[in-house]
Amino acid sequence: MFKVHRFVFGVVFVLGLAAAGYSQPVAPRVGLINMAAFYDEKSGIATFISAEKLLNYEFAKEIKELEDGNAKLASIAAELQKATISDANDVTLQAKKSEGKSLQHSLEVSKTNLDAKMDQRRKALITFEIGKAVAEFSKKNNYAAIFDATKVADGCIFINLANITDVTKDFITFYNAKAAAVPVK
Repeated sequence: MFKVHRFVFGVVFVLGLAAAGYSQPVAPRVGLINMAAFYDEKSGIATFISAEKLLNYEFAKEIKELEDGNAKLASIAAELQKATISDANDVTLQAKKSEGKSLQHSLEVSKTNLDAKMDQRRKALITFEIGKAVAEFSKKNNYAAIFDATKVADGCIFINLANITDVTKDFITFYNAKAAAVPVK
């Protein structure tokens, strides 16, 4: 009788281990997404591209003003380069230098303000949705972490990238399929 109980216990134990082995989740992975690929007209994220076009349309006036200001600054710089050494004390030359510095400062402030406004609008249009989709994608595909490849390259976070998978194309396909019916606001 003792042998039968030991045999039954052994069989149940082995079957329990086998079942536990099959029920173990796959080890989480680490992935990279190259967010610069989102902008690709052919293979990027369609709603992201539409949102960027909408941003460029909404802020076209401010963008044009910056472009015009940069053109004017370039012409002032060209005038100053053409000036000879003997013109260094000329009042008009000093006025041009002053105008150029003032314009440069004004353009820097305008660009900073425009970038902030565009970033805020971009977040409202799509960035939050992409963040949610990355979280959903990583959970669905068992990724413990997904990093932006452009930020990793800038910050040199990793020494060895051997076990990291580039999932950019998979994510873009996932997102485009998910967002196909959602219009850009």
